[in-house]
Amino acid sequence: MKDQKDVLGRLRDMIRDMERARGSGDGSPVFPQLPPVPRIGPGSCVLRDVSPASVDTTEGERLRIIQAAYPSGTVPELLRIPAGVFQAFRSLEPDLESVDGWLFLDIETTGLAGAATVAFLVGLGEWTGDSFQVTQLFLKDRSGEEFLLDEVAKRLSGRPVTVTFNGKAFDLPVLRGRFAMNGMRPPVFSRVHLDLLSLVRNMGRRPEYGQSLREAIRRFTGAARDGDIPGHLIPALYFVYERDGDASVLEPVMRHNRLDVLDMACLSWVFGHVLSGELDAGDAAALGGAGKLHLRKGNLSLARRCLETALSDLPGESGRGPAGVGSLRLLGHVLRKQGDWKAAREAWERVVCSGEARDEDYLWLARCYEVSSGDIQRSLEVVDRAVSLHESLGHEPPPALLGRKRRLGRLSSAAKRVIPPILPS
Repeated sequence: MKDQKDVLGRLRDMIRDMERARGSGDGSPVFPQLPPVPRIGPGSCVLRDVSPASVDTTEGERLRIIQAAYPSGTVPELLRIPAGVFQAFRSLEPDLESVDGWLFLDIETTGLAGAATVAFLVGLGEWTGDSFQVTQLFLKDRSGEEFLLDEVAKRLSGRPVTVTFNGKAFDLPVLRGRFAMNGMRPPVFSRVHLDLLSLVRNMGRRPEYGQSLREAIRRFTGAARDGDIPGHLIPALYFVYERDGDASVLEPVMRHNRLDVLDMACLSWVFGHVLSGELDAGDAAALGGAGKLHLRKGNLSLARRCLETALSDLPGESGRGPAGVGSLRLLGHVLRKQGDWKAAREAWERVVCSGEARDEDYLWLARCYEVSSGDIQRSLEVVDRAVSLHESLGHEPPPALLGRKRRLGRLSSAAKRVIPPILPS
């Protein structure tokens, strides 16, 4: 019992410290201490404390509904997704019909206890005119969970697109589970579900950033939240609320949830530009990752644009370093699929000259010489070089290289044969 009181006391102290930091006017939070943020692009990462322009609250017996409005441009990336990036998103989601009508969803729960996990707060965001509206459905009492779920069903049904961050693995399964536990029919979820975590994971890893929503915002916008509560404390704060009945203890949780929804809207705007291959969006690793995504989906024109932009954005010689070599390798595949074997040959020549080539790069370069100019001798020289590298290291050359060398050797010998002319009698 004493340990439980100590935990509750520490939680209350944390909340008071955070509230003092927000109201002190000096902009420096007391808790939590944010780690140093590396520079991204030409600017430094900044702390931001985003406040809505207006907040309206509707009280019910078991459910509270809070609506907060953020005007467009409240932060630089909080803008409607432009129609010009529609094709880039549709390359990933063929069923996408528009960049309008997207619903952003984030939930806060009582923990990770399987079927016992309750979503006590559901945050929903959408564009309404020139304002981004965040609606929060708060469960005041667990006995009223059916009321919350009924409201969630009304607001989710019929939506063309749902946007989440890890929602495919967490948010939607939790909600489906709660509908089942309460004997209720779940809503018809959107046919298109954009999970931004999946995009972050495919945007090329950078070791200085993690893959949480907050880390993604740091990487792609250069901003970090000011005085945000760590997510692992949220279930404990809800238990404090249930024990004491003091709703003020959950204000940091409400703010955290609003910022989660807001940040997803910001990321969607940024990702639209990255997926379109724009130089001023993202970074070289992200553009390379976008190119790889488009290549996987078969959209060669967008893949080429993203990869060429990634290479132009790399410092120094764009074919050097893992990011440059990886983008060049992918670009070679895009170009050959487009039938531009000459340009593909140039890409793989740069890969081989980088000193970081793989066996497959030598094989593709040899293939390019063979197809683009019919230069069998040059193709054979490329494969010979790869075989010699293995032998110089005391390794047995792989069968793929040896097989290609034998085939090219036969073609070269055939090409050198001279058929004597038929002399007139």
